[in-house]
Amino acid sequence: MEFLRHLRTRFRLYVHRVRRFVLHNILHADDPPHRLALGVAIGVFVAFTPTIGFQMMIAVFLAWLLRANKVVGLPVVWISNPATLVPIYYWCYCVGRWILGQQHVGEGWWQRFSQHPPGWGPAFCAYWARLMEIAAPLSVGCVVVGLLLAYPTYYVLFHAICKYRMRRWGQLVPPTQQKHGGKRW
Repeated sequence: MEFLRHLRTRFRLYVHRVRRFVLHNILHADDPPHRLALGVAIGVFVAFTPTIGFQMMIAVFLAWLLRANKVVGLPVVWISNPATLVPIYYWCYCVGRWILGQQHVGEGWWQRFSQHPPGWGPAFCAYWARLMEIAAPLSVGCVVVGLLLAYPTYYVLFHAICKYRMRRWGQLVPPTQQKHGGKRW
């Protein structure tokens, strides 16, 4: 019973952190809604690319190149982490395999993958050759899935930010902190 109470408390804390991040870092940022939504969409796209270790740099570079917000997309890139790599990349591989019309690697591929020749150099070459067999469907699938998820993310987030800001401030850009007669507006 104590474990469930602890789990419920941790979940509430997580929801509170996510809500606070969205409210303060995305909705109240000084950028226009297009730049914010594009920054998050870039983060979603890059999260589904098989570029582990370079995803944050790629997201910042693409955000700079497309003039999007560089900060809001970075936490989204962390969708792909060691705990989620296998499910994400497996489905991306399946999509890429379907698009390219290739057969699924069977049990024999996994058996060959588990066996390697002695020595560092030959083992590296053997692993590299086997990984290249799945690189094309994985890459194609990751790009397609990333684009298919990034576009609706941009659309939904753009409209949500516009709606929130118009309801809250009556304008799309947050009001500035200017002094008018001693009062802060």
